[in-house]
Amino acid sequence: MKLLPYLAFVFPLLALPPSAWASPAVPSPSQDAARGQQVDALFARWDRPDSPGAAVLVVQDGRVVYRGNVGMADIEQGRAMTSSTPIHVASLSKQFTAFAILLLAQEGKLSLDDDVRKYVPELPDFGQTIRIRHLLSHTSGLRDQWNLLVMAGWRMDDVITDDDVMRLVRRQRALNFAPGSDFAYNNTGYTLLAAIVRKVSGKPLAEFARERIFEPLGMRHTVFREQYATLVARRAQSYQPAPAGGYAGVALSYSTVGPTSLLTTADDLVLWANNFDDGRVGGPALLAQMQTSAVFNDGKPTGYGGGVEVGTYRGLTSIDHSGADAGFRSYLAHFPQQRLTVIVAANGADVQASRLGQRIADIYLDGQLEPLPKPVPTYSDGVQVPLAPARLDALLGTYALENGSAITFVREQDHLFGWTAGDDKMQFYPAGEREFFVKLSNASFRFDAPDADGVIGGGTWLRNARAVRARRLAPARLSAQELQPLLGEYYSDELHALYTVTARDGSVVLGYARGDIALAPFGKQSFVGPWPFGLVTFQCLAAQDCTGFTVTESRASEVAFARVAPLGVAGGKAVP
Repeated sequence: MKLLPYLAFVFPLLALPPSAWASPAVPSPSQDAARGQQVDALFARWDRPDSPGAAVLVVQDGRVVYRGNVGMADIEQGRAMTSSTPIHVASLSKQFTAFAILLLAQEGKLSLDDDVRKYVPELPDFGQTIRIRHLLSHTSGLRDQWNLLVMAGWRMDDVITDDDVMRLVRRQRALNFAPGSDFAYNNTGYTLLAAIVRKVSGKPLAEFARERIFEPLGMRHTVFREQYATLVARRAQSYQPAPAGGYAGVALSYSTVGPTSLLTTADDLVLWANNFDDGRVGGPALLAQMQTSAVFNDGKPTGYGGGVEVGTYRGLTSIDHSGADAGFRSYLAHFPQQRLTVIVAANGADVQASRLGQRIADIYLDGQLEPLPKPVPTYSDGVQVPLAPARLDALLGTYALENGSAITFVREQDHLFGWTAGDDKMQFYPAGEREFFVKLSNASFRFDAPDADGVIGGGTWLRNARAVRARRLAPARLSAQELQPLLGEYYSDELHALYTVTARDGSVVLGYARGDIALAPFGKQSFVGPWPFGLVTFQCLAAQDCTGFTVTESRASEVAFARVAPLGVAGGKAVP
């Protein structure tokens, strides 16, 4: 097979003249106070003793100009959140893993152009070379480990180790796309990067990062947590909104590092962010390389550097990343030319860290930002209103989105839940008779007014500033004759998982090790489901049983299942 050209990081563009790095005039104490009050207002809803919380810092020229702490690190124990509270920051971990790899490359111990299989020989040979730089920039084409684990029957609150991930990776036989040709955010790649650090340095990522990054920067309360049971004093717990109100705890049992599992404090993240400017650890060249976009095979930029997103926000260069695991939410944005950093570290799933971080940037960079083409509403600012559960029934069903996806609404425990194809199931809260908002992401759905027959024919799905029209599909109930060829047992060798397909309410249900997943019809022999299933497409021939099906989601494409005879059955007949 022809080898595709590999990615190359373009040379850093951040070496700007001193004038470009000049800071704005120092604000007066009254300006600082006014800005602080605006940020306080953004987080006021969590400033309660029965709520999870957030630590928020704004850093200008290496100096903390705003420090805000709201809510609780541990609701049950009555411990308040502070900027010195250790907190799981999820995917903010990736920039530290990338930094470790770049340190080893700087020392000549590896090359970003090296074949990953040089260091991780158990990675399958996909017929195309996956290079280290592909892992850094999410362009490897590997399927995402979390999708694969859940498809294989794991729950996200199970104890998940590096070995668990690698067992699944070793079974894979296909990629989402050719390395370097496309972008799909990928946690598997960062698990492999952690394995490469161990192989090259002879030390686990946690030890290498402690010695080479955390200790030199004075980050004394930062650690990669390799085992979920490791005790970390005064750490924040994890919470999510409960359907009926209030909060519930949500477990996080990861015992794998690289893409996630960094515990740090907001105060320590200040030391890390300041290193972006002074390059005290790693040096300016390495920091600039990390903050420069990788490129695809065709030379176009990916918008992603070494564990950070590289782009612009309202006309200003920004280096940022967010994180979300269980109830933890985090965001770090650095504006290099303004020498401004925004840090949000939270332990409630309804704290929209990225959107709140942008609103903080709007406050502190006022007058320097380009106008937005259209304002970005904050949908979760809506006030929840009481709504009789019976009124939800008129809204239920699947709506085809004009972007080719779909959104499905169901009623559970007298509440409205919905999901776009392959997305997590989300609770929708009523802001009115036909308008519902999501607390876990900056999104809402506005149902159209009913027609003369009282039927709601569509609506608008809004996420950030994007509005996507939705057309309600006629309730699809497949006949028993249409369903019969789909029913049976199917096996995926790549997941080592057996699924049973049954019928319910005119559609199909995927039954696997951890429960049943009801799917909604979406075209001929195609169905949509919540994460991680996305689009499920059966392969069928006329008047014959289907031979298999594939599952496709944005981070795991065309995972194949083949029909198998049930145990004790041969040739479709019972074995005596």
